[in-house]
Amino acid sequence: MTKEEYKVRNEVFDRSTIKVLDKFRKEYYEEMEDCISTGKEANVFKATTKKGFVAIKIFRTYTSSFDNMNDYITGDPRFTSVKRKKHDLVYQWCKKEFRNLSKAYELGIFVPRPFVCLKNVIIMEFIGDNGVAAPLLKDVRLDNYQKMYDEIIKIMVKLFNEANLIHADLSEFNILYYNKRPIIIDMAQSVLKEHPKSMYFLKKDLENINNYFKRKCKIIEWDDFIKKLKLE
Repeated sequence: MTKEEYKVRNEVFDRSTIKVLDKFRKEYYEEMEDCISTGKEANVFKATTKKGFVAIKIFRTYTSSFDNMNDYITGDPRFTSVKRKKHDLVYQWCKKEFRNLSKAYELGIFVPRPFVCLKNVIIMEFIGDNGVAAPLLKDVRLDNYQKMYDEIIKIMVKLFNEANLIHADLSEFNILYYNKRPIIIDMAQSVLKEHPKSMYFLKKDLENINNYFKRKCKIIEWDDFIKKLKLE
């Protein structure tokens, strides 16, 4: 085991997490393989099934950012009774991503299909081919940047108008490129329109996307973007 693998194992696989993984084994996956992504709050692992692969996202219960989670949960009417203990926040953060992904997937928005969630673990669709994970948008050179940009804007509008959601951390780092389509990932921080900072988060999302695409294609400015939204 390398030093990095040892660090990941000790940060991620506490006793409670191992129990959850054991509970899901056989029904949802057979063997967990390599870590395919390490983020601020979670690690994503590839796991085998009888038919292929799934992705297992594990939110770290000890090293994730408490303040960051609290900012997005506070003000969300779905989590008015959340306790402020670290484990409780992490579990609610995980549940929040599962709910957000489920809502987006049901509406036909390009996100990984979520299968099951418990405590700090989500099992979801593996995005990629033959066990090779799809690349992040930031790592791909596109033939048609305008088409990709326009598709992402449509997704942002559909999330807002139909799913009642704002991603709240959208950028080229949270979009996979698969089958020539953008696949939106990492929706734990996503908020409802009712959140007191929802428009601030939405504007920031647009700024992030525009900053990435502005030298590659024609972009839409905020004043024109909000004309696409169903504002109440």
